[in-house]
Amino acid sequence: MTSSSQPTPLSSPAIQSNSWRFGDLAAADLLPLLQQHLLLQDADANWQLVWLNNNEQPVIGLLPKVSWQVHANKPCAKKEDDQSKTYQVVRHYRGACTSNDATVRSNVSYHAWQDELIAYSNDYENSDTDLELIENNDKSYSYSHGLIGFIGYDIAAHSLSPAAGIEQAAQPCAVFGHYDIYLSAERSIVDENQKQWTLQINSFENEVLLDKLVDYLTLLDVKLSTENSRRSLTPLRLQAKWQRSDYQQAFKQTQHYLHHGDCYQINLTQRWQGQVDTNTNTGTGTGTDNKSATPLLDYLPVLHHNTQTPFAGYMSISRTSKNEDLDAHFELLSCSPELFFTFIRDSKNDTYHIRTKPIKGTIPRGANVNQDEAFKQQLINSDKDRSENVMIVDLLRNDLGKYARTGSVKVPQLFDIESFSNVHHMVSTITAELKPDTHPLSVLFGSLPAGSITGTPKKRAVEIISELENAPRGAYCGTMGYMNFDGSGQWNVLIRTLQAVTLKNNSTQVSLWAGGGITVVSDCASEYQECLDKVGNLLAVLAQD
Repeated sequence: MTSSSQPTPLSSPAIQSNSWRFGDLAAADLLPLLQQHLLLQDADANWQLVWLNNNEQPVIGLLPKVSWQVHANKPCAKKEDDQSKTYQVVRHYRGACTSNDATVRSNVSYHAWQDELIAYSNDYENSDTDLELIENNDKSYSYSHGLIGFIGYDIAAHSLSPAAGIEQAAQPCAVFGHYDIYLSAERSIVDENQKQWTLQINSFENEVLLDKLVDYLTLLDVKLSTENSRRSLTPLRLQAKWQRSDYQQAFKQTQHYLHHGDCYQINLTQRWQGQVDTNTNTGTGTGTDNKSATPLLDYLPVLHHNTQTPFAGYMSISRTSKNEDLDAHFELLSCSPELFFTFIRDSKNDTYHIRTKPIKGTIPRGANVNQDEAFKQQLINSDKDRSENVMIVDLLRNDLGKYARTGSVKVPQLFDIESFSNVHHMVSTITAELKPDTHPLSVLFGSLPAGSITGTPKKRAVEIISELENAPRGAYCGTMGYMNFDGSGQWNVLIRTLQAVTLKNNSTQVSLWAGGGITVVSDCASEYQECLDKVGNLLAVLAQD
């Protein structure tokens, strides 16, 4: 097959050649079934499934052409600056068949890896002469061909303040994949009231491997049209790592730093943790054994149905014969409501525009319509929340100012209210036009970690966070999303996010965080309750209360 930037149809017996209904399942319901089915067909393939809800423009990437996994090396005895510290980057290259896949490892700096991704993206953009540019309208913010992945908080915070010795979790720091093949949800041509999943192809050259994949997907489609896909889950109970007194002590120390002028705002978070039995969940209900290879993924359907957040996502990094060096299997499941960046390419003027929508200000939903409206109005009128919000708006305006054309940074919406299943949020919108020759990936990496989950000034905030939380955040408070090779893309802030690490002894540790911005006028009891408001519904869904 010839390389093309535009998805090309396949010749197969499936509905409309390369489309399937998969039992009319939504993406969150389909993904666990798809993951288990593909592993049963070929356990050694580097499937590396990823799902982005992408503001109701869902995409499921699979079998990446190239993937990058970044792991922290053990710290040296001497302190390292940002340029001298290296990470192990594991690159996996898809072969003509899974037995021909290749893996290459090297130690490079964080910035050198960023440069590699930018160069890789530029090579594809320059070779794709028929690239369809993304127009400036909301319906066009979708994945077409590029990179999908996540960047964790720890690696970004360490880069921001190398001398602080910020601890990094024993899991992938960042993962990217070049997904030249993926499933997208589209309206059926036969019946516009029904949706179908279409296999999109870009530079996937191997016809034999494609035929196998089509066969796998067709087989799953047949199964789901006749079998019950309901799943039985074991209650997963996560326990707070901090007692209320621990939070109070951390809050007190946060106030100390605020009153001494170290920061104006500090985002203090706490963690919940628990164990899941990989041998208990019955998985897909398709007649397979009861052992789940991806235990956190089994909870995705119920979590997403409860939250319905626009920037939800999921990715797993499996320990297979191709990843035998991994100490653990890693899963990332996000129910994020927060947009970090949308990158828009203006094809008429050959410019890039950027939008960010920080969340700062939260209040729970009411028990009835009247109470709900009263709570919402309370948030609208809250001077404290407005003050916190505008601090982060100013921080992000400053971040974008480094990359934006002079005079282009605007705040079109300030203090908007967006409502979700469990809380109302105060949200503002900042926009800008990027300077010429500024690659969106440079903006993404250079703006991490996000201001809404650190504080201001950002560098001092991450240092204080490391001291007070006394544990790495991992991927939590990083970002997950996609960047097309034309520079358009969309990235979330990884809040309301679970991480699962399954060790070689098959024990799986699941972690969840919540926090909020602390200022000098913050009340400890209210901030503690806000943490519970943010993740209480997730904890209840997992525990099946």
